[in-house]
Amino acid sequence: MQFVRNAWNWQALLWWPAVLGVAIALKYHYSIATAAELEWMFRPLSLLLEWFSGHPYYRDSNHEWVSEAADVRLVKACAGINFLLMSLVAYGWILRPGRQPESAAPVWMAKRFLLFCAAVVAAWATGLLANSLRIIILMKLDPRGAELHRLIGMMVYVPILSLQLALGGRRDWREVFAGPVLLYLLLTVAVPLLTGNAFMNPALFANHLLYVLVTMAVMCIIYCILIAKTRDWCHLRWDSSVSTHVNWRSHRLSCGSLKRVTQCPDNNACRYGNKNTVSHIFPGPASG
Repeated sequence: MQFVRNAWNWQALLWWPAVLGVAIALKYHYSIATAAELEWMFRPLSLLLEWFSGHPYYRDSNHEWVSEAADVRLVKACAGINFLLMSLVAYGWILRPGRQPESAAPVWMAKRFLLFCAAVVAAWATGLLANSLRIIILMKLDPRGAELHRLIGMMVYVPILSLQLALGGRRDWREVFAGPVLLYLLLTVAVPLLTGNAFMNPALFANHLLYVLVTMAVMCIIYCILIAKTRDWCHLRWDSSVSTHVNWRSHRLSCGSLKRVTQCPDNNACRYGNKNTVSHIFPGPASG
């Protein structure tokens, strides 16, 4: 209960309804909008694609952006709104209020309003870049089949969301990877179930669900292998640095997951973990 009280103070109760409210409003707008009403996504997207690929784009009579040279037509489903929403929630998680009051209420609300506007703009820009990358990859491959579009989307969106969380200061690999996976499943599986769109074509949704779950499972296995390899390499660096008496400063920074190493009072050794136990001994400077 103490954790709940600390995590859900009045600041969080103001922050998260604002983030989720904008996300729901954008999702609803997308569900009823035409291609012409999504110009705020399509125009910058076409400019990015034109800049990256070198193929010119123009808007046709249906307000869809077309590149005859690249044989690409940007329809409503290409707008990338779902990733924008995932990116917005991820930025909301990164910028969420702390458990302790930051300042007086009016000052806090002004700061948070600016942060919230920055999060919306950052999510819009991140969504455009990720969607551009996805479309450029599809341009290099055979674009036929919804499965390929779905696969490339997952292979682009999940790593970018993980990178977004990592650059936002989230060091825990479980949070960095589990967050994007949960967001993707929420937008592509839970939302269709809640809105009832999944029941309009149950067979198609079942195929989509199976494809998403299998692909996510494979990505989880690959990611866990990479994490295990990284940890093994990190510990090997630790053991190697101890055996060769590497300076304790570089030793401490060799692996972010290891505990902090502090200088011993006698200036001749470093303690690791319990301050009453000398675990590793090697020379180092007295300062630090």
